[in-house]
Amino acid sequence: MIETWHDSWFEEGSRLIYIVPRGFVDKVLPVTIDPAPLQIVRVLVGRLEIVTPATVSAVQTALASHDEVSLNKYGRLLEPILQILREEHPETARNRERHQ
Repeated sequence: MIETWHDSWFEEGSRLIYIVPRGFVDKVLPVTIDPAPLQIVRVLVGRLEIVTPATVSAVQTALASHDEVSLNKYGRLLEPILQILREEHPETARNRERHQ
């Protein structure tokens, strides 16, 4: 699984990977199989992005120096990080938006 999801799950940054409880999976994604098997085993892996102060600082530094290579390491997660910057450091976020 790690190799399959490596490119989209392991961009720059921190995250928590966890096993979603079976009861929640069954409630959100009910399944019916006919004929019914003797047993069904389902596993859903969840991922929670953690935007640390170190990540925000690294993005701020990359923005200030127009370091697109470093910014691109965050991939699709850059936008949520920029949202945090917009809320906590509005001037830094405006600089990024001017250079897009």
